[in-house]
Amino acid sequence: MKRMFLVLMSVFFLVLGAQSVFAAKVNWRLVTHAMPGTEQQRIAEVFAETVKTLSGGDFVISVYPAGVLFPVFETFDNIQNGLVNAGMVYSAYWPGKDPLFNFTTQPGSPLSTYAEGAYLVEKLEPWFEKLYAKHRMTYLGHAMVSPLYEQLMSVVPIDSIDKIEGLRIRASGIGGQYYRALGATTVSLSAPDIYTALQTRSIEAAEWTFWDENMRMGFHEVVNYVIDPALQNGTCEYFPLVVNTRNWNALSQEHKDIVIAARDRIRYLSAMVYNQEIIAREKWKALPNITVTSWSDEDLAKARAAGHKVVYDEAQKSADGREFLEIYRNTLWELGYREDAKALGYTE
Repeated sequence: MKRMFLVLMSVFFLVLGAQSVFAAKVNWRLVTHAMPGTEQQRIAEVFAETVKTLSGGDFVISVYPAGVLFPVFETFDNIQNGLVNAGMVYSAYWPGKDPLFNFTTQPGSPLSTYAEGAYLVEKLEPWFEKLYAKHRMTYLGHAMVSPLYEQLMSVVPIDSIDKIEGLRIRASGIGGQYYRALGATTVSLSAPDIYTALQTRSIEAAEWTFWDENMRMGFHEVVNYVIDPALQNGTCEYFPLVVNTRNWNALSQEHKDIVIAARDRIRYLSAMVYNQEIIAREKWKALPNITVTSWSDEDLAKARAAGHKVVYDEAQKSADGREFLEIYRNTLWELGYREDAKALGYTE
């Protein structure tokens, strides 16, 4: 009898151990704002592959591009309520949820390289951690920082700042406020809708990512003009890695460490996007239907000043906004952009 009892207990603990191993397996769903086949989507997929490899297959993340599970603009609520576990979606889409998300981008920003953008984003990391925590989400830092300025593409020539007035422009976040300050009407559209809106001329212009990404999405087929540089955001965080807080807290420390390691791997890949952008910019310039235009120094100065005013005025609306502004202008000063920092209220 004693022997039988020991055998039964051994079987029990074997089964319990097997159940524990099974319970340790994690399956997550992650959504992005990127279109299928784009470099941004590939970077998110590399993140998931890295997590799976490092966990020995115990942690599997299924990655869904823009609009596959639900419209992009529903992402915030669906991460918050746990319908999906994580996202890499541009937080400039969320001012309707919290106006502090306006500060994802900085119109008029002089920062124009990946390195400068990443430096600012890391300075802002504690600020964004607090912001997302208010909404039951955990911010794990940047997965991708824009490698250079975004473009403004249009179906009509915008070869000077005064040509902005009266246009209908697709823009997001505080970038929309910036273009309204220049006299435009702005429209909020997710990635899948921009091509058709330009093709049908329901909008005259759109800001959306960078040279390579925009070409992969076919925008060169439906626009004729590109402003380079456009000043609606500077270089900024483009893919924040955000997870449902309950899901994050449920992970083992080993799995959390794996997520951070995978994030750091794709940070390197996002920096390398710069090389593709340089090549893609030359492809755009070579197209017979495309005119790439730069504004005069005078117009650029006016546009930059307008952007700084929009950011400054928005920051005065709350203590958290003023905290953001202090970090932002201090970073500009530190990086040598002294006049821009002063325009944002920096004092020595």
